[in-house]
Amino acid sequence: MAEQKIWKYCYWLEQPTFEKLKNNLQGKGIEILPAKQNVCEALLSEIGYAEPQVWPEICKHDATPWYKESKHAGKNLVVSSFRLDEEYTPFLETTIEPVTFEPPSLPVREEKSRLVRDEYYKNHEPADWGTFPQEMGAAIVKGLAQMHATEPEEFKDLLETWTAVHANFINPVYRADAEFENAPYSIADSAHISSCCVELFNVIDSKEKALLVRPCIGGVIVKALQRDQYYLVRPVKNQ
Repeated sequence: MAEQKIWKYCYWLEQPTFEKLKNNLQGKGIEILPAKQNVCEALLSEIGYAEPQVWPEICKHDATPWYKESKHAGKNLVVSSFRLDEEYTPFLETTIEPVTFEPPSLPVREEKSRLVRDEYYKNHEPADWGTFPQEMGAAIVKGLAQMHATEPEEFKDLLETWTAVHANFINPVYRADAEFENAPYSIADSAHISSCCVELFNVIDSKEKALLVRPCIGGVIVKALQRDQYYLVRPVKNQ
């Protein structure tokens, strides 16, 4: 794999450390911009952040259950295009870089079902994952169908794919080869992915050396990430 330039450095900060960082940056004339409705908005500027209350604004039923049950619950996410000062290195969680990767295979429906039913995955799935109100699920599939000029699918089928994507990062079946450090990868296109932030910012506390993550449709809509692009995510504590 050719050497890539790190695109983003992602940190998790407790409130006192976060306030100190904001003051330090302000003293240097650096503006840190807040995400207001979608955590992925933190990717849009040179340096951005998402406070805990942002998670449920739009992603109440998908990303938020993962965040609430993670070791990062209550912390502030900071995403920077440059590495922060050395004192913040202990809080660096992941680095993100776009890469050219073609998945060698993608699961068919029965294979996705097996990923979802996997006991190890089920033991790590948040209690509130997928508890969408019926009308919201119907609106999601209708909106996606209009966006892509296709027939609406059943929300339960879409939810199964969303779940299988996370399952393949929790207990991987589909992996890249050694060129990409045998990283597990997103097993769907962006139109069928939800809450990629769970992997981008290592909310799942992965022990893998690398993850190959495609953006979810929400990240694409807010123009934080490029549709269907794979991003190499390195959990820095695993290196």
